[in-house]
Amino acid sequence: MSNYDPKVPILRQMLALSVLGRLEEAGFVEEPPKERLARPELAEKIFSRVVGSPKDGLKVMVYSTVVGDGDAVPYEVRGAGKDAIRVSSVYVTKDGETRGITSDRRVNRHGDIDDIVERMVERMRDAWKACQTREKCGSCGAPKFQAKSGKKVCAEICWVTPEQKAKSDAEWKYKKKYSSKKRRRYGRRY
Repeated sequence: MSNYDPKVPILRQMLALSVLGRLEEAGFVEEPPKERLARPELAEKIFSRVVGSPKDGLKVMVYSTVVGDGDAVPYEVRGAGKDAIRVSSVYVTKDGETRGITSDRRVNRHGDIDDIVERMVERMRDAWKACQTREKCGSCGAPKFQAKSGKKVCAEICWVTPEQKAKSDAEWKYKKKYSSKKRRRYGRRY
């Protein structure tokens, strides 16, 4: 029998406190938000731990699904079907951007609270091992990750010149900015 029911707020709070306690025991620290938020207490708490030396740029990230600040809003995991706890290993490039080394590993929140936390710890250990046993680029020393094509590529993208990177980033930002605006249609819709 499972003791976690996402419909019961006190159980969501108990799971949140168990997750936060286990992350603190494992040496993870909360990541600051990347942008200023109107209600930061309602944002998902993201935790990370550096793997090896900080200059290596490797981290294990845990997207905890925990919201709240403990004061005005109690700690609580999101409701059922909203999200799962995700664990991934990332590389911080020289530009300060993060690139995923492994794909996110989901931890579905069903079953006993202790079992959910233990599954999260297993995923964290798997991500840690993936960082430790990574393949390095021969020219720049950055870790390699597997692209969609199945090939291993450098996370620093060292084969592209800085000018080409800047041009590609500008094109991507322009495309992202203007593709999100939908054109208004007049007339019939089929």
